[in-house]
Amino acid sequence: MRFRIITLSCATLFLAMPVYPYGALGHETVGAIADMKLAGTATGAQVTKLLDGITLARASVLADEIKGWDRLKKDQPKPIILKNHPQLQEQLVAFWNANPPTKAKGSDAPTHKEFHYTDVPAVDGSKYVKGNLGTEPYDIVQMIPFCVRVLAGEEPETNDRKITKPVALILLAHYVGDIHQPLHVGNAYFSSAGNLVNPSKGGKSFPDHGGNGFNIILADDKNPKSNPQGDSKSGGKSSGKKSSKSKGNNLHSFWDTDAVVEALNQLEKMIESQPKHKGKATDEEVIAWLANSEPVEWKAKAKSPPTDWAQQWANEILPMSTQAHERLEFSNVTIKNESASGDATEKKMPDGISYTEWSGQRTQEELHKAGWRLAEIIEASLNTKNSEAQKPNSKK
Repeated sequence: MRFRIITLSCATLFLAMPVYPYGALGHETVGAIADMKLAGTATGAQVTKLLDGITLARASVLADEIKGWDRLKKDQPKPIILKNHPQLQEQLVAFWNANPPTKAKGSDAPTHKEFHYTDVPAVDGSKYVKGNLGTEPYDIVQMIPFCVRVLAGEEPETNDRKITKPVALILLAHYVGDIHQPLHVGNAYFSSAGNLVNPSKGGKSFPDHGGNGFNIILADDKNPKSNPQGDSKSGGKSSGKKSSKSKGNNLHSFWDTDAVVEALNQLEKMIESQPKHKGKATDEEVIAWLANSEPVEWKAKAKSPPTDWAQQWANEILPMSTQAHERLEFSNVTIKNESASGDATEKKMPDGISYTEWSGQRTQEELHKAGWRLAEIIEASLNTKNSEAQKPNSKK
């Protein structure tokens, strides 16, 4: 597999660094699609100004990169992640300080790690309803509209979360990717006996925190080992209880990494199969295809404000979250520290499609929609389209 990391100028795509853990590859793909969609537009110019020239592809991974600061003491200087952009670096440090990884005793302030996900039960017909089980005041479905309000000027940049307009853009570039990853939205719940349950039916249940504690065991050999740290949405780690057939890869990391790799490999093969195409599909061709071909059913409900879109997206992906669990058999389940862990083994499904192939197909659809939606929500938040249309015609 080729190495890739994505950055974008106005018209050119360059890919040159190794894949990191959706993970970085998935997030950068979403950001690069949006960069290409906005290139040459008033919105694109405003994004460039707010981000001091860095691209959405680069911005898309910063919310995960600052997790590296979590191991430092609060007052310890933070490593530079934006060497040539001191003001952005300073604003990210302020954001981290306002939303530290651990809560101070008696504090109501959230942690920045909470902003990446929600834990709605992944059962048939489940919906995101604020205040219901698995939702939190500062989960991803609430933080996306918060960032929208900051960009629109409806939320002051002096807010308690220290989310300025540049930081709001950085976070949106990441969170829009996260909400299209099924295990960042839907969560499996288990009984104390280790059985998969619907928690709405009552009784004590324990979440799997997006699959972070489950080893995934696949029937095929397509699944390479991925970074076990992945893009963990809760800081959870593998239970460490690996069966002889385990690849050593937890379920959450699989969706962050392997499903993205499979999705892009499938897309490369599709491009290469075109009658006039010669040779291997380039990374530039992959992003161009995603940016120039409209995804199916990607638009929000008619006339709904951008502050409503995150909930619509969450409810849209919940059935996929359910399927992502239904295609697995859970075993060796243990409950520790109010969380479930164990093994997740691929089932043989009536459709004959392997878990890897199925996840790749669905992830390709979600990355595609996420890139277009990121561009759309930024444009709607900054209101640049309407502002441009209202400008009087200039006279030479």
